[in-house]
Amino acid sequence: MKKVTISLLSAMALFAASCDKGDDPITPQPTSTKTAYITTKVAPVPGQKVGFNFATDTEVKTIDSTLKNWDFSIAFTTMRINSNASGVGNAGVQILDIPFSTITSAPETGYAYDTTATKLAVKGSSWYIYNATTHSFAPIAGKTFVFKTAEGNYAKMEILEALPVNDSGAVVTPPTMPTQIKYKFNYNYQPNGSRNF
Repeated sequence: MKKVTISLLSAMALFAASCDKGDDPITPQPTSTKTAYITTKVAPVPGQKVGFNFATDTEVKTIDSTLKNWDFSIAFTTMRINSNASGVGNAGVQILDIPFSTITSAPETGYAYDTTATKLAVKGSSWYIYNATTHSFAPIAGKTFVFKTAEGNYAKMEILEALPVNDSGAVVTPPTMPTQIKYKFNYNYQPNGSRNF
């Protein structure tokens, strides 16, 4: 009887410990705002897209839809997310009309995905204003992209500038037409699965 009681108590202790462990919230790691750049051709070669990896803080010069080493890509103004029709990742995104600095936690639900080649998560000009006179465009202030990354972590991003540049990277002004667009953006990346920044 004594052995049975000890075994029962041991089993109960293990069960309680496993429950406690599973119920613990993920402790967020400290994050900091970083500034990064992506440069894309104005007239990209068909199928050519430049991507970005939040975890490694790197521009991915040519994305591969069979890899998870990029979270989002951009070809001129068309943005794609590494999921479903565009890649093998688990990435999703939502654009919030909330200033970047005030977002302290990523939403739990509400993420959009690239469901087909024409039904993309980021729709058209939902995040920028095009100027037909200067043939330039600018990101809309106050819009923040919140990502679930290809690896299932979270990041927030604000696009600061879309600079018209030539092949050497120098900014050009009308009537000179740019050959590339250099995007400047801020982001925070949470690497451990927490939704808090």
